[in-house]
Amino acid sequence: MEEMEEELKCPVCGSFYREPIILPCSHNLCQACARNILVQTPESESPQSRRASGSGVSDYDYLDLDKMSLYSEADSGYGSYGGFASAPTTPCQKSPNGVRVFPPAMPPPPTHLSPALASVPRNSCITCPQCHRSLILDDRGLRGFPKNRVLEGVIDRYQQSKAAALKCQLCEKAPKEATVMCEQCDVFYCDPCRLRCHPPRGPLAKHRLVPPAQGRVSRRLSPRKVSTCTDHELENHSMYCVQCKMPVCYQCLEEGKHSSHEVKALGAMWKLHKVVRDQISHCTVKLRQTTGLMEYCLEVIKENDPSGFLQISDALIRRVHLTEDQWGKGTLTPRMTTDFDLSLDNSPLLQSIHQLDFVQVKVAWFAFDPGSAHSDIIFSNDNLTVTCSSYDDRVVLGKTGFSKGVHYWELTIDRYDNHPDPAFGVARMDVMKDVMLGKDDKAWAMYVDNNRSWFMHNNSHTNRTEGGITKGATIGVLLDLNRKTLTFFINDEQQGPIAFENMEGLFFPAVSLNRNVQVTLHTGLPVPDFYSSRASIA
Repeated sequence: MEEMEEELKCPVCGSFYREPIILPCSHNLCQACARNILVQTPESESPQSRRASGSGVSDYDYLDLDKMSLYSEADSGYGSYGGFASAPTTPCQKSPNGVRVFPPAMPPPPTHLSPALASVPRNSCITCPQCHRSLILDDRGLRGFPKNRVLEGVIDRYQQSKAAALKCQLCEKAPKEATVMCEQCDVFYCDPCRLRCHPPRGPLAKHRLVPPAQGRVSRRLSPRKVSTCTDHELENHSMYCVQCKMPVCYQCLEEGKHSSHEVKALGAMWKLHKVVRDQISHCTVKLRQTTGLMEYCLEVIKENDPSGFLQISDALIRRVHLTEDQWGKGTLTPRMTTDFDLSLDNSPLLQSIHQLDFVQVKVAWFAFDPGSAHSDIIFSNDNLTVTCSSYDDRVVLGKTGFSKGVHYWELTIDRYDNHPDPAFGVARMDVMKDVMLGKDDKAWAMYVDNNRSWFMHNNSHTNRTEGGITKGATIGVLLDLNRKTLTFFINDEQQGPIAFENMEGLFFPAVSLNRNVQVTLHTGLPVPDFYSSRASIA
């Protein structure tokens, strides 16, 4: 019903139709708005005088704006008679819904009759604000246009449904009027049910209660659910197969359907394809208009007024055919392509590079190592993104080992389901790969859930710290082999004290996770500024 609202509003005033009349072009206008946009035409240019002079111009030729150009809509925002030298130019205005309309060139003569019966000036002309076709009114004036009683009935029902009070969803008998809606529970409550079922204490105290009307809007605007794989309904799409041009889940990869294909992280591919947004926006507007027309037609079919229905049925059929033709004439034809033919002149850049004096930069670029990882680990995004096919924790190492210097890397949580305990840290090359990182004496790690974290080495759990992770969180790992320390961060905040000291030897970045987690590695990062400042002071 919401999409239909634009069908029920006048293109001139932008409000719901009041006493709507049907123009020959099948569009509707409020009767008062139609009177407001009448324009008086010169006597010599009326279709009657043209027929009398034998010019042979039909009424339809006169009405077809595309051929006759009765009005000129220039960028200046003014409309005028196209060829009527004696007619003054008429300023063009816009209605509240953005449709350009033409006010009368001169005010109608004073009258004591009602608007419905008042006569209009001789040779008055009306132009449809939507299709811009024009028509000379006959002696009956606006009374010559039929009233759209069906449209009035649809508007009445729509307004009644909008005004209907929202009811409590928990009342067992005779639901009372709702007073609040809980955004987290997605439930409308009356006051007694809220006090009984949603007390303002305990875990429910943090829920947000809003007025029912606001809750209805938030329901309509709530984000869509994450898409799931068509072959594996319990799995979310997390990767994108470049060859097949389709999103896939990790189980698709596990089954080998895309084993020889290039697979990238879904988020990265989404950013590359933002170019289609313009076309999506264009089609969305057209789809919303078409949906509104469909809903309006369905409401018209419900009418039990035979004469009123037959009065507008032909006009609706024409509008539906016109909409169908517009969809078939290129509305969905891509106006752009995601393939780009770009050339890059890199000669100025190369010249600048040759002129640079390079200094040692203490950052390292690396990816995860498929060769040393557990066989249950699934790789994508050029080995920067990993997940797992098992419910048990599995370990994967980075390709680069460190024995000196200061090194910092981050991992973002792409997927986090059912509150698992992924672990992040460093390890020796011969660390156990089939248990959580830190269970043996070859790894130093922080494992974390959605509420808190612990440090672990040789199965010793220490320094429980409040603060966990969710989807989108960032884990930072800082290995300072100059000071022989290992420190962890969550969302740019240090998590607990220095985790481990006396770190000596060769260490590889390491992660352990199960099938409920997917992470992406980010390397080549400089040491955080606050840590560099603190180290220089020390």
